[in-house]
Amino acid sequence: MPLHEIIYFSLASEEMDAGKLDRLLSRCRSENEKTGITGALVFYEREFLQLLEGEESDVLALYAQIESDLRHQQIYKLWEGPIAERSFGEWTMAFLDQKLLEALPQAVHPSSFDGSLASSVKNSTGKKLLLNLRNELLQREAEQVRS
Repeated sequence: MPLHEIIYFSLASEEMDAGKLDRLLSRCRSENEKTGITGALVFYEREFLQLLEGEESDVLALYAQIESDLRHQQIYKLWEGPIAERSFGEWTMAFLDQKLLEALPQAVHPSSFDGSLASSVKNSTGKKLLLNLRNELLQREAEQVRS
């Protein structure tokens, strides 16, 4: 089956502390592994930016669940369509939170998108931000292996 991708932005309907995020990630990663979905989730100041990729029917079903999830509001789909290959195939869900984002180089630091994920996703730059974050994660993992 062809690969499919959805990138969306949303606002958390409630505060998400570290415990809530950890439980959410654990459950989502487990489910993604079962369905073959990979991708990335960025969480910054109550904003979510997520890229989902996998078989079309699985990605569409997961996105429908997200749309009905009361933890999300103001959901805005940035992109949906077929892809030739996965961008985040190494992760069931790569995750970057505010602490990790603030430790990144200036090019992908929150200040480079005016302190808001919403501003980063205007004019279809959301995927560019996610790919820059992916490259930074891969570089960090490679450096850890070499150490």
